[in-house]
Amino acid sequence: MRVSVVIPTLNAEDKLPHLLDSLRKQTANPEIIVVDSSSSDRTPDIGKGADVFVQIPRSKFNHGLTRNFGLELASGEVVVFMSQDALPENELTLETLVQPIFEGKVVLAYARHIPPPGTKPPEVFFRLFSYPPKSEIRHRDMLSQMGLRVFSNSNVCAAYLKEKLLEVGGFPKVILSEDLLVAAKLILAGYRTMYNADAKVYHAHNFTPLALFRRYFSIGVFYAENSWLRKYGGRGDTLRFFFQELLYLAENYPLWIPYALLENFARFLGLILGYNYRLFPRSLLSTLSGYPNYFNQANV
Repeated sequence: MRVSVVIPTLNAEDKLPHLLDSLRKQTANPEIIVVDSSSSDRTPDIGKGADVFVQIPRSKFNHGLTRNFGLELASGEVVVFMSQDALPENELTLETLVQPIFEGKVVLAYARHIPPPGTKPPEVFFRLFSYPPKSEIRHRDMLSQMGLRVFSNSNVCAAYLKEKLLEVGGFPKVILSEDLLVAAKLILAGYRTMYNADAKVYHAHNFTPLALFRRYFSIGVFYAENSWLRKYGGRGDTLRFFFQELLYLAENYPLWIPYALLENFARFLGLILGYNYRLFPRSLLSTLSGYPNYFNQANV
């Protein structure tokens, strides 16, 4: 099977050269596709070094539909979606990631995130909690025990069997979390997915509390628009995260505890308000979510 990598970009001139260089060194020898949302920096010049480079208007970007566009361009039977700020840990990352798909064990596999040096401690814990060192194959029978966690996925670096991704309709038009929704559709259709902890990418965020609020407001919008997912529940994962983070910080970085509490308040407030986004004037939604184009495209 051939592997294609699709990378949506926006003003990525500081990240994209390193990512393209790393992908060219991968033993999987992938086809590289860059879909750029009309960047205003040097990203287009850099992106033209990929095997396929296309541009779309920035106003047309959507987390799901833009990836579908890249999917259409991909010639590989397995398509890996990566974000511009991720970097494979070594030259075997993609080969390791796609091997379970090649072997017919799963139709989707996503990589472990390793926080780069200098990542702030609360974000380090978030990556450790969300991306543990043990791999796991997931299937429909695990829903009663694990709930929504069975649908976990990350298009920061995720590989899909193209045929099966198309079978469930590709990525939906959503504000974000297109990866989770597709994983849910695949699992509910009877397929298996995998968190492949042996395939690693360097990736972390440096969100401010305001940026976190906007991100979780958007996650709230996602769950409001896909409320059927909520019936599977989180099985206490939120409380488990909160208490384990406090313990981790208390043992290692106690001075970061007040900041972590502020972050978690921003997450919680954003999620609750986002889930009730229909109560807000339309004119406020772009500011609250940070995704103006989504609401400008008649989604509410």
